Amino acid sequence: MAKPDSLRRRLILGAGAWIMLALAAGGLVLGHAFADSAEQAFCRRLDTHLRALLALVETAEDGRVAVGRPVGEPRFEQPYSGWYWQVSGDGGVKARSRSLWDSALAVAAEVEPGALHIRRETGPRGQILEVMERDLALGENGQRLHVAVAADRAELDAEIGRFRLLLALSLGGLGLGLLAAVMVQVGYGLKPLRRLEDELDQLTRGASRLGGVYPAEIAPLVESMNRVLDHDERLIRHARNHLGNLAHALKTPLAVLRAECGGVPQAAPQIERVTRLIDLHLARAAADSSSSRAVGRRVNLAPLLADLAGALRKVHAGRSIEIAIHCPPEADFAGEADDLAEMAGNLMDNACKWARTRVRVTAASGRIAVEDDGPGLSPEQAAAAAGRGIRLDESVPGSGLGLAIVADLAALGGLSLSFGRSEWGGLAVSLAEQASSS
Repeated sequence: MAKPDSLRRRLILGAGAWIMLALAAGGLVLGHAFADSAEQAFCRRLDTHLRALLALVETAEDGRVAVGRPVGEPRFEQPYSGWYWQVSGDGGVKARSRSLWDSALAVAAEVEPGALHIRRETGPRGQILEVMERDLALGENGQRLHVAVAADRAELDAEIGRFRLLLALSLGGLGLGLLAAVMVQVGYGLKPLRRLEDELDQLTRGASRLGGVYPAEIAPLVESMNRVLDHDERLIRHARNHLGNLAHALKTPLAVLRAECGGVPQAAPQIERVTRLIDLHLARAAADSSSSRAVGRRVNLAPLLADLAGALRKVHAGRSIEIAIHCPPEADFAGEADDLAEMAGNLMDNACKWARTRVRVTAASGRIAVEDDGPGLSPEQAAAAAGRGIRLDESVPGSGLGLAIVADLAALGGLSLSFGRSEWGGLAVSLAEQASSS
């Protein structure tokens, strides 16, 4: 059987999926925004240096090009620092930064004078350079110079990478925190359902109604369940009343018939048989009416068996039968108290009727075993006694309904009833709860 889905799991997974999706989308937007801002700041810095370089470019009368003073970035003076500038013309490189040493930047195709051009190029040491360049016309003769400023992108890429790592760690931590908060919130939100589950468990152990104050979403369900329980209780009470009325209504006419037909030998056995059948079917009807309330209830066995043993010692006082009870105080049994007393009482009374001197009752949680040192029953006799509700031996007083009533109550309660031999050779009857199938 497939494991049922969990409402808590569904809520947490749903909220977690939305949190991760929202954080991922937010991370992408923030990462892109930062990268774009860093790119623009990098380009503005290059543009500033390019403008400064353009302002410092001078031409002598002999046509030589010179830069009057340092551009302003110290790294332009450090060899292969990653920051470079270069002025070139028709005859090649006219001037360059000290950082280029004896290398030169590649010159792009002709650029329109005054137009800014940005491209990427490989630097002297294999760096990826961001190159910003512009063509400049100088002098009356319109000499064209190509002015370029370049910077290594590694610093920019490293800064963007650090930000993305920090962003990922921050959003990851935020996501875990939000997921933990969702788990706490879901647990708090489902707490009334766990309380309802506990009350339902108490209901199966003997409570009559569901109590407590529940949220507005659950309160109608609790009220409906209480109405069903109340209706069920009324039906069971009415059924028990009708059974009692029927028993009284039938026993009185039967007593009159028994008295009137006392002198007719053929009538007495038939009246006795009718009496036994009425008792049997009344017991079955009573078991039917109480079975719905017995589900899940637990009865403490020690006091119940002690009371039954005390009553049976008085009933069979003239026979000096030893009734031994072996039951731990914590032992309990599933069922209605009246039904369990009926079953255990019939088994113990049957054992006392047939025992020579000893009856032993051994109990544990979910199991009752009754043994005697009487003649015992064969498997066929035990099945007949439990199934037909008749007496197998007329020499022992009784109606012959004990084992039949026990069998009916056990079947209605989903219990296991088995017969065997005791260690003394008599009958051993075991009443046990059946293991629930998963």
